[in-house]
Amino acid sequence: MHRKFVTAYVALVALASLGAAEKATDRGVRPIPAELFGQNIEHTRSAVQGGISAQLVRNRKFAGKPQRNGVAMMWEPYGAKALYDHSNMALNRHAVKGRMVRNNERHSQVIGGLAVDGEAGIRQGGIALRGGISHNFKAVVRSLNQEDAPMTLRISSGGRTLAEKTFTVNTKPDAAWERISMDFTPAANTMAEISVGVKGRHYCVVGAVSLMPADNFHGMRADVVENLREIGTSVIRWPGGNFAGEYRWRDGLMADPDERAPLQSYHETETHPHTLGYDSNDIGMEDVIALCERIGAKPFFTINAAWEDPQDSADWVKACRGRVKLWSLGNEMGYAHMEGPKGAKGYVQMVRPHAEAMLKADPELTIVSSGPYPWEKEDWIGNAAKALSDVAPVVSYHRYDHGGFFDFSSPERTAALYARVSEEVDRAMSTLKGFRARLPREIGISYDEWNLWYQWYREEGIVEGLYAAKMLNGLMRNWEECGLKYVCYFQAVNEQAINVTPFESHLTSAGEAMRLWKGHVGGVPSAIPDLPENAFATDASDGSRYVTFFNFSTVKPCTFHVPTDGRGRIVAEETLVPNGLESGCRLEHKQGTGRIVGGFYELTLAPASLSCARFSK
Repeated sequence: MHRKFVTAYVALVALASLGAAEKATDRGVRPIPAELFGQNIEHTRSAVQGGISAQLVRNRKFAGKPQRNGVAMMWEPYGAKALYDHSNMALNRHAVKGRMVRNNERHSQVIGGLAVDGEAGIRQGGIALRGGISHNFKAVVRSLNQEDAPMTLRISSGGRTLAEKTFTVNTKPDAAWERISMDFTPAANTMAEISVGVKGRHYCVVGAVSLMPADNFHGMRADVVENLREIGTSVIRWPGGNFAGEYRWRDGLMADPDERAPLQSYHETETHPHTLGYDSNDIGMEDVIALCERIGAKPFFTINAAWEDPQDSADWVKACRGRVKLWSLGNEMGYAHMEGPKGAKGYVQMVRPHAEAMLKADPELTIVSSGPYPWEKEDWIGNAAKALSDVAPVVSYHRYDHGGFFDFSSPERTAALYARVSEEVDRAMSTLKGFRARLPREIGISYDEWNLWYQWYREEGIVEGLYAAKMLNGLMRNWEECGLKYVCYFQAVNEQAINVTPFESHLTSAGEAMRLWKGHVGGVPSAIPDLPENAFATDASDGSRYVTFFNFSTVKPCTFHVPTDGRGRIVAEETLVPNGLESGCRLEHKQGTGRIVGGFYELTLAPASLSCARFSK
């Protein structure tokens, strides 16, 4: 950009900005709300089990049908001759009986030793123990007959015993289950095997097994909790999503997670394909509220209107004791994968009594109505969104974008994929605006699920981060026009924002985009004429200007010139550059290379990269 043009442009922008943040009200511009950075935490796939949950044991309550040998799925037998059976003598239960009809949720594992001098039991490998962290290994057991049954808890690795505890149980008819535990701290990260066994010719029953690191937060991994804070999570929508149709909130009030029965999904392949169609029901309402308090987020709960009555929903509101003010009347109602009415009028008939009972319990609630997306059926807008607007002044909106087949087999195909994904964001914004135009202005929108389709079945990559950056750009540019009240990505953990592995967790490219773009929260969009679509700028209350940039091109660098309006000092700067363009690649942190010249912040951004800068006076 020529220097003499720069000078004229600076003068023009200075007049247009009118002092930026302090004149924002005069310009009719409001600060970027934190609510654009919400997240779903739904008990689906590997988001909770194998994700945010700190529990290391898989199928720890023996849900589902057993294998042919009588051993529960995800476990294997070991040792001397024995009989294994699935028992209905279950430790766990549901708080309320007879409501939701599900099968095979409540079981325990019988181990029958048949060798006088041998040991037999069940074991599970692939257990990741973190070095230097104490772990509590526990089994809830009882003997099947009224006689002493010697049992063993064991942690081993590579055939070597790391820790072991031997004990005896003798369960009388009126006796409770016995909880046996031991603590173990490995010196280094270790892949281990755990086992629960019985010695001699004795029968025992195992009701639940647990292995938890001591640094867990309400049963959640401390590192993942910190990741959620790092990406600016402002709203947590829970328990779903689809899982809202399976969840029984009263179970979460049971103090001991061991005693909460697993939850069977209505559609196994949709909700719990990685856990055999069951959720372990370990993380409950109080845990999620504690998580929200820990990271400064608002809880956003979804009721199960298909299986619970209005009084149940009102009781749930009361049980939250004023800590949850945002609620949804179900999830994606009208679709086959959710139980309940499929038509708008039937949906309203079902949920209105819930909403009225909930508002009676707490008149300060904000309630969101549900429906098919993108509300393409006019009868749902008229007969549901509008019909419920007196009790639910916000409507839910979901959209998943499709980039087509992720073909990285050549530079040309890779570039075409990136271009398609970029175009999907343009369509997403256009569709959102179209939906807004069909709604009365007094009805707000909760855009509470957005992502690229099937992100949960792909390795992390770079195009996902560019997609997230462009989506956030579009949402921040259009949130006020579109009447957005809440926005929730679906979903952060193990579905392309936070990647969780046995020994660590990290932000993916999408998570990095959220981390950079959250810097706009509370800032007022800068009055900069002709700001490029792949940049966004806000002015903070301290007078600084924050700018984010993305370059969707896989080939060409992109140069930006952003007026500073008298802010001549760069106080923070970061650039994220990819180490490749295909799946499995990550963004690498680099020192920013921008500079302020003639009243402009100038930056040349490499292909497929993200950047941010804050400059001040």
